[in-house]
Amino acid sequence: MSESRDPQSPAQPAGPTPGTWVIGSVRGIKLTMRFTWLPVAVLLALGFSNIMGAQFPELGSWRYVASFGFVVAFTASILLHELAHALVALRFGIPVTEINLGFFAAGTHIEGERKSPFEEFAISIVGPLASLLVGGLAYAGSRAVDEGVAHVALFNLAIANLIVGVTNLLPGLPLDGGWVLRAFVWKLTGNMHTGTIAAAWAGRVLAMAVLAAPVLMRELFDRQPTVIDYIIALAIGFFLWMGSTASLMQARLRRKLPALQVRTLARRAIAVHAGTPISEAVRLAIGAQAGAVVVTDGQDKPHALVSEAAVSAVPPNQRPWTTVGEVATRISAGHIIGINDTGEEILGMLRKNPASEYLVLDANGGVYGVLATADVEQAFRSR
Repeated sequence: MSESRDPQSPAQPAGPTPGTWVIGSVRGIKLTMRFTWLPVAVLLALGFSNIMGAQFPELGSWRYVASFGFVVAFTASILLHELAHALVALRFGIPVTEINLGFFAAGTHIEGERKSPFEEFAISIVGPLASLLVGGLAYAGSRAVDEGVAHVALFNLAIANLIVGVTNLLPGLPLDGGWVLRAFVWKLTGNMHTGTIAAAWAGRVLAMAVLAAPVLMRELFDRQPTVIDYIIALAIGFFLWMGSTASLMQARLRRKLPALQVRTLARRAIAVHAGTPISEAVRLAIGAQAGAVVVTDGQDKPHALVSEAAVSAVPPNQRPWTTVGEVATRISAGHIIGINDTGEEILGMLRKNPASEYLVLDANGGVYGVLATADVEQAFRSR
């Protein structure tokens, strides 16, 4: 299924996907399920219960039990598909935070980029291969059982997984086959972003083909499409178009990362003691043409930051009587960034430890300045 890899906002914090609930974890990977999976599961169960009822009328209401078992087995097979992605990513040392099961597509939240086209190819191809393997095993099981409820359940499970495997091999983002195509273009051109753009446009072509499928059915095969055919084509085409468009946007964002540097983005800062009145700190900052205030302790070591919002919250007539220590925010280890960090490191810091400002230290550990999240976001918009 599709994989969630690239951030959509430079300050977007990592965490479980909204609209989901946690169902467990595997090797530190959080397993979640979207609420939208429930109506889909109900529809699958009802559809399969009709098959069971038609072929085995003697089952009565037990057909619903069999249908529930089929849905659970199919969900487990989707989870195996995503686990295959995740385990191979972990094998390459790439962190995986979450596997999310949802309507139309599950998502494996893989943090960071691949280091080579081969890693991209291996991580992407293993999911569809896992689905094809499960489908093959289910088909072999149906042949072994030969008849009865188990035969029908295994046969339909095989068909479902074969469809999932083959569909995901189609060469267009956000499908796994799109990431495989990205790996090939990356290998040929030596440029990862060129691969993303090519695979994203291929995804848009697939989306248009899906949307045109009902009409093509009528014109080429003389089959009159139903309303359901149009609804399915619209839903799948919309999913493919939105996914490929998001990939294009993320590719443009990633292209900007190397040009972003802490050294050029950081605001100049002045260092004052905690007992300094806010009015005096503001006067010193204006005189030094600095855009930030760092609070130091008795040993002149930085330990807190004074944000613009904190200063603005204090009325001007109270600033001579309010110290910077009273409005400062203590600096944690996660809110310190190096002067030589660039786009990827900046983005990782903002996502892992969200904050409005970060202390920037120079190569010797001294105060260089303050990096504001607002400045990073402005840099992304302006480039």
